[in-house]
Amino acid sequence: MQDDPAGILDSLSTFCSSSNPPLLHVAVRSSCLREDAEEASAAGAYLSLLNIDASDPAALTAAIDKVIASYGETDPQDQVLIQAMIPHVAVTGVIMTRVLADGTPYYVINYDDESGRTDTITGGTGTSKTVFVYRGVREQDFDSSRLRAFVALAKRLEELCASDALDIEFCMDAEHVVHLLQVRPIAASKQWSGSGEGLDAVLDNISHFIHQRFDAMPGLFGQRTLWGVMPDWNPAEMIGVLPHPLASSLYRNLITSRVWSAARMRMGYREMPPLELMHLLLGRPYIDVRASFNSFLPEGLDAVTSEALVSAWLDRLETKPELHDKIEFDIAQTVLDFCFDRHLDERYPGLLSTVRREGFRKSLRILTQKCLDLGPSASLALALDAVTELHNRQAGRPLVSAAHPLPVTAVPELLAECRKYGTLPFSILARHAFIAESLLRTAAERGVLEVKRIGQFKRSVETISGRMSREFREVCIGRRDSASFMQKYGHLRPGSYDILSPRYVDRKGLFNASSGFALPCAERATFALTAEERDSLRSLLNESGLTIPPEALMAYAARAIAGREFAKFVFSRNISDVLEIVAHWAESLGFSREDASFVDIQAVGNWLVTAHIQDTRDWFAQHIACNRATCARGSQLKLGYLIRSLRDVYVVPQHRAAPNFVGTHAVRCQLVRLYADSDCTTDLTDKIICIENADPGFDWVFTRGIAGLVTKFGGTNSHMAIRCAEYGLPAAIGVGEKLFNSLSQASAVALDPLAAVIKPEAL
Repeated sequence: MQDDPAGILDSLSTFCSSSNPPLLHVAVRSSCLREDAEEASAAGAYLSLLNIDASDPAALTAAIDKVIASYGETDPQDQVLIQAMIPHVAVTGVIMTRVLADGTPYYVINYDDESGRTDTITGGTGTSKTVFVYRGVREQDFDSSRLRAFVALAKRLEELCASDALDIEFCMDAEHVVHLLQVRPIAASKQWSGSGEGLDAVLDNISHFIHQRFDAMPGLFGQRTLWGVMPDWNPAEMIGVLPHPLASSLYRNLITSRVWSAARMRMGYREMPPLELMHLLLGRPYIDVRASFNSFLPEGLDAVTSEALVSAWLDRLETKPELHDKIEFDIAQTVLDFCFDRHLDERYPGLLSTVRREGFRKSLRILTQKCLDLGPSASLALALDAVTELHNRQAGRPLVSAAHPLPVTAVPELLAECRKYGTLPFSILARHAFIAESLLRTAAERGVLEVKRIGQFKRSVETISGRMSREFREVCIGRRDSASFMQKYGHLRPGSYDILSPRYVDRKGLFNASSGFALPCAERATFALTAEERDSLRSLLNESGLTIPPEALMAYAARAIAGREFAKFVFSRNISDVLEIVAHWAESLGFSREDASFVDIQAVGNWLVTAHIQDTRDWFAQHIACNRATCARGSQLKLGYLIRSLRDVYVVPQHRAAPNFVGTHAVRCQLVRLYADSDCTTDLTDKIICIENADPGFDWVFTRGIAGLVTKFGGTNSHMAIRCAEYGLPAAIGVGEKLFNSLSQASAVALDPLAAVIKPEAL
């Protein structure tokens, strides 16, 4: 171009006009030597211009000059690419032939099939989708001809370039023809080590494991199942998507082994066979959705109706995977709410005959009426009594610490106490809270209660977390001593099951008054039904055949919401003590706290009652090493939030989540990303806080005058959703991995709960 610009422009003009059909517009793209080097890609660092008029030499010259100018210092070997603009673009995307971070053997396909532009992926604009495709994928694993074509392009380029570390830009036109736009080496490949070789055998074993458990099972309705990290007991929120073995084994011991089903049976749901709710895939926890759905069937429901419902619920979740964290509200009907008929007709038209429909309604009405009982012998009251018993027991003993140690032999007793008086009643109270939320939500859907009025009601409910926040603030401003606060709340930690997550009592700077410590809502709201609301709500209750006054319904909801929070607060004390006992015991054997996180709690229990040939430390050293290796292997796997079939082991879509919005007013503020061990002295005033998952251990943020909250995991009834509703604080709960990553890297976030909008912005 520098030697003969006019000649090159003439040749370009001739080429464009003689093409069939003639090229009307071209792309002028960068091809700087520094951009395509194996040492550093500099991808996207230089200018590319689209839709340049091919018949206008002046426009072409100006575009070429701008692209070259973007290089800064130039090399004689630098080039500029002139490419035909692809008409009628249907899909545009980028393929990394290995995972950029560590080189694990997956094709990472990031594509946009909505905008019709070729620069939305590389430019970071628009809404894109991501799929991980294992390099050993088989033809039968694809259910999308488009994905099959994208992978075929990648494999062909690997052959031509003699490399399996490529960064590929492509598009597909309306005729489903795939066009290569650019290919370059992945510069990060020089930093990879141990890039996932041997995963073939691992994935084959996982496929076999899943296959055995996805078929029909005795005692369960539904001829197949799905697995998810967010449905029902939501391990992604509670212990994370790749928890260490101590956390996952505690979760299983205390909840997902037997407690989960026993609690529902006591409330009037069907008796379940003795089976596990949670399965682990190389350390990754998944909920068996079929088992979950079976546990939501009311007691006494006939087999034909039960089979039809479970199958239909599974089908709906498979076709709408974005609802994986909302199954109690948008998939399964677990209570006779005020939209029973509407939702059944909209979601499952013609599923049940008139007789079976009425049988289902009757069974749900009996269950719901039983749950709404506020009497002293009803499940709600008995659960609260059990939690109070555990709270009283804990009051007589100090927090476990170096000054107040307990031997490891105390672990089984603490866990048994926790199951009986903690997690079992908590499971009951949590289900009551879901029932209350369903009734309130459908009352709003029927136009009886406004969403703002429900928010006001929730702000009127005093929870243990609300009391803790007020007492926290009192310590910060000198009106309460920290020792008394720690005696009540010192056991809390941001990860209730995580031994590496520091307790309040062990955190430095927790009470540093670096900012205003203004609570979002200093005074509790007051709430009373208006006469019109009372009459309309009474009509809904009568229509459903539920014999409870409107005021009693609101009292039930308040007790369920507050009771759930109180129970979690109480039983987490036993978990916290167990974690500290294990940490001290591990230290006595010469292990670190991080080593202890790889100990399965069942192994500790077995060791207490079994004589081993090996030395104790040697035995647990091998146990820890084995679990550590399993977790390391599990971290290399790309598995989705929802596994619908064996295909999802090899072709893994990054499912989007539909956020759960809380609050009524919009905010646009700077964002701060927090972690379990983040410095408590960080100034959070008027900031939107971004956290992965949360429980009471993060409640200190509510004393910092924050403007809003975003979490990766969590549902509409999660702890943080309840806390934000209590304070009237705008929040987006459970936004999913892709949106969370985008938001957490932004400098600011715009959040509008009423409009259901959350998006990253620049300040």
